[in-house]
Order: sequence, then C-alpha cells, then structure tokens
Amino acid sequence: MQENNSEKKNSSSLTKILAAAVIAETILIIYLLFSMNAQKEEADNLIAQIETGNSQKDSLNREMAMIVDSYNQLRTTNDTINAQLEEQKAKVVELMANLKRTKASNLDSIKKYKAEIETMRSIMRSFVVQIDSLNTKNQILTEENSRLTGQLSNARNENRQLTNVKDSLQGRVKEAEALKAQGMRLTALNDRDNETTRILKTQKFRITFTLNENEMTKKGSKDLLVRLVKPDGSILMNESSGFFNYQGKEIAYSAKKNINYDGKAQNAVVYVISREVLSGGVYQADVFADGKNIGSVSVKID
Repeated sequence: MQENNSEKKNSSSLTKILAAAVIAETILIIYLLFSMNAQKEEADNLIAQIETGNSQKDSLNREMAMIVDSYNQLRTTNDTINAQLEEQKAKVVELMANLKRTKASNLDSIKKYKAEIETMRSIMRSFVVQIDSLNTKNQILTEENSRLTGQLSNARNENRQLTNVKDSLQGRVKEAEALKAQGMRLTALNDRDNETTRILKTQKFRITFTLNENEMTKKGSKDLLVRLVKPDGSILMNESSGFFNYQGKEIAYSAKKNINYDGKAQNAVVYVISREVLSGGVYQADVFADGKNIGSVSVKID
C-alpha cells in the first residue's frame, strides 16, 4: 500500500517536471519567434532604406549629368565667363564622384547632395540669363547692322580703300582750306570713364584732338564725324551712328559732334559708346570734316 503511494508521488513529480519543461520550451520558442520577426523587420527596413538610397542616388546622378551637359552647351565669346563655366562644371563632376562613393543607406548625406544640386542649378540659371543677355545684345547689333543697307559687310575693303584714297588725295587737296586734327589720341574707358588697357573692361572710346588754326577755311557750324575701325576691319556702331557721303560713296561713321568753328585752334573730344562684346587688337579712329579725312590715330588694346 505504501509502495503504491510512493509510486504515485514519484509519477506526480515527474509529471510536474515535464510540464515545467514544456512550458519553458514553449516560452523559448515564442521568444525566438518574436526575435526572428524583429530581426526580419529590421532587415526589411534596411533593405528598403538601401533601395530608396540607390534610387535617389541614380536620380541625383542623372540630374548632375544633365547639369554637366548644360554647361557643355553654354558657350560665349567672353573668355572670363567661359572660365567660370568650366570651374562650375568641374565642381559638378567632383560632386558626382563623391556621390558615387556615398553608401546608399546614408540618406542624410544624400539629402545634402540634393541641396547642393539646387544651388548648382541656381548658379547655372544665372549663367544662362547672363549669356542670353549678351546674345541678345549681339543679336540687336547684328540686326541693326543688317538694317543699315548691308554697307558694313564691305567695311574691311572700304577701310583699305579709304587709306589709299587719303594718300592719293594728299597731293591734290588745297592745304590752305583744309582743317587738320592734330595731337590725336584714342583712349579706351571703363564704366567709370577711367582709362583702361583691358578690352574686357572697355565700355566706350574717347578721341581727343585739336583743330588747327586756319583763317582760310569756312567758319561756322561743322560736323565732326568719327569712324572707329575694329581689329576685324568692321566699324563700331551704336544707336547714334549713321552714314555720310565720302568720295561719292556712302560710308559708316561711329559718332558725330557739332562744333562752331571760328578759325582759331580749338580742342575737341568725341566719345564712341560700345554696345557689343569687343575683342583685343588694333583700333583705328578716323576724323572727317567738310567731306575730308582730317586725321587718324590707332591704339592696340589687349
């Protein structure tokens, strides 16, 4: 009887131990399941973050490539602006290289690249506006030159012919009646009307000279016409320019000034304003009065 009771007690204890083991194993399994789910969720989030980063990197890289292509197409005759374009393009190329080395999971860095691209777009747009403005000015001048009867297309030959005509007429002109522009000086001026030797800073030209004393020439109102020849042989023109008859031909002048001549020596100053992008080289100014070329001067501006 006692033996049966002992066996029952042992059986009951074993049952309790087994039940406890099952409960502990069940708890462990549940913990492991939760842990695996958490790790899977974390892994999924990381994968999604990397995919998002890669997608944003690809998009940013395409935008940078478009900006570089835009810089390649932006060109002007202004060497200073061209150098600035190359400098900004190099910065975009460097940014592309840095982006390539950035990990896709680093979304904060990618966000900063977006801000830098917006800045670069703004810089590029400012260049576009600046170049469009220069192109517009050049187009206006081109249309104006075309409107002036097409005479300027022969300016180079015309200038050479003027030199030959001037030489051939020197022996036939009545020196006693001819005015002469003496002590001529051609000077380039910047936007503050200060003298400059830099063509990129040149905004206008100043021609100074002295009309000789001549009691024999006709007194009264006289038009002084200045013809400014650029290095390529064409005439510098603006809204105040026009044409006049010289030796039976209609030729262009750059600027005009009216004076009252009384036969005494008289100082004169004439300004020629530039409305276009100029190039370096030799510039020549010829002064005309009473249908005659009364003086010439040239200067080299780099």
